[in-house]
Amino acid sequence: MMNKGKRKEITFTILSNNANAVVTRFRVPKIVLYFLTALPFVPILLLVYYITISGSQQAELEKLAQKLENETAEKEQLEQIVTVLEERSGETKVYLEQLAELENRMRNYINELPSVIEPMGGTQILVDEDESVENGNVIAQSTELIERYEKTLAIVGEVSEELRYTPTAWPTVPNTITSEYGLRRDPFNYAPSFHSGIDIRGSYGTPVFATADGKVIFAEYYGGYGNTIKIKHNGTYTTLYGHLSKINVNVGDTVKKGDIIGAIGSTGRSTGPHLHYEIIKNGKTVNPKPYFMFFETNKD
Repeated sequence: MMNKGKRKEITFTILSNNANAVVTRFRVPKIVLYFLTALPFVPILLLVYYITISGSQQAELEKLAQKLENETAEKEQLEQIVTVLEERSGETKVYLEQLAELENRMRNYINELPSVIEPMGGTQILVDEDESVENGNVIAQSTELIERYEKTLAIVGEVSEELRYTPTAWPTVPNTITSEYGLRRDPFNYAPSFHSGIDIRGSYGTPVFATADGKVIFAEYYGGYGNTIKIKHNGTYTTLYGHLSKINVNVGDTVKKGDIIGAIGSTGRSTGPHLHYEIIKNGKTVNPKPYFMFFETNKD
């Protein structure tokens, strides 16, 4: 007979009041008894697990909703800035038109100005007073035109300098967005998640461009982003380019808007070749789409 400590079964004996009745015995594996004992606790454990998961998801949804609300406020602020830029762009166009008109008028006035004074002598011959006044008016008008010309050039230069460091260009071609900025379902686990940039369609090796003048501050593998480039454009904007198959720049390089900095790939946490693009404004991501819309409106 096996030692009781080593038995894997428990024997049950059923006795009858009838002394002549047969004694019934049956054996039950211990594991079955353990299972039957634990079975009532399974629904309780599942309920606790469900409540825990639901609470976690609810907290995550509330967090995402708050972030969405913040991003909406950022978007409204950005739209106001874009409106101001559009107004300034319109003013710039007006100034450029005035500049062209001023240039034509200046050429005409310059032709009417007196010749450069050379050393001379001879007798004094008086001229008509009206003629003298007319020449003085021509000189005064020309001086005014030069001042307006210089002011217009200063305004155009200021706006152009500001736009150089504002990421308004598309980072690749074609300009087809496959995943928008904001709340979406994660492509791997389908759970609600916040997409901090946009995804742009492209095939392997498609060139990626800098969207504004700036300095490269990051150029290496970056976790789920894969091969990544970050460019600091000024004190306000930084751009990020992720999932690259190739990096053509190094940290410290200075780039111009439109320079090729890398190529589209599928490195990191990616379901296929595309470009993940972000605009970070004052340390927070913003929706890049309004910047593209502004560029398309004013690129002519």
